[in-house]
Amino acid sequence: MKVIAMLTVSLVAFFSTGALSQSTDTLINVGNHHLHFRVTSGMGMPIVFESGAGNDGSVWNEVCERLRQHIDAPLVTYDRAGFGTSEIDTNQIDITSEVTNLQVGLKQLQFDGDYFLVAHSLGGNYAMKFISNAPDKVKGAVFIDIVSPDFMTAQRAAQTKQLFIDSLVSIKKESIGFYHLVLNYERTSEVMREISKSIQTPLTIIASGKTPFEGNDRQLFLDGLRRFAMDKKNRKYVLVENADHYVFYDEPDLVVNEIVRLYNQVNE
Repeated sequence: MKVIAMLTVSLVAFFSTGALSQSTDTLINVGNHHLHFRVTSGMGMPIVFESGAGNDGSVWNEVCERLRQHIDAPLVTYDRAGFGTSEIDTNQIDITSEVTNLQVGLKQLQFDGDYFLVAHSLGGNYAMKFISNAPDKVKGAVFIDIVSPDFMTAQRAAQTKQLFIDSLVSIKKESIGFYHLVLNYERTSEVMREISKSIQTPLTIIASGKTPFEGNDRQLFLDGLRRFAMDKKNRKYVLVENADHYVFYDEPDLVVNEIVRLYNQVNE
């Protein structure tokens, strides 16, 4: 798994505390394949989680466990196509179809009203596309160390993909989902840049002081994320100086508090 671990950084157990109360695992048919969802029951507007590159929905286990102590909203995590126990339609796999399939799955789960999103890293691309598809339905979102449009230029996206071209055979053997993530990386980033300026949804952007990049790229990553946060008046920027890229592992209470704060604000 070394190749995938390297790519996760560059692109950027069942529960240790016990199973979430009243949670359900289910496979939902979204057309030509099934997506795996884990839903913790609750009342009101659901909170939908988007994982970063190479991760399935299980990375949110601790956050969901802690969130349940503060809020009674439905909590929805899922594995993107080709990750975890989700299947993949290799004939139609790109950010547009993946977000459409997520929305189809949510509707089949009877979540067809308003949404609140939480996204990490590359998951921010998918969350922005979700918002772009349904701007009136997404009432708020918390973005955690996401890849910003200023940082992930067309040139950088091409360079990032090129780093792993020689490893594609190994990547495909280890993870079909990661294989297609690499193949589609330039287009995924292009879509993010195209739609990012249109996002009007209230956002909280949480940045780590220790981004997944080193040297000058670390500062460029931070600067790009801060510019994205400052672009609209309805956005809040939070820098967590001593946290690594997975801020919700290092500072779970801070992340949970920011989710609860914005959720309650937009749900009034």
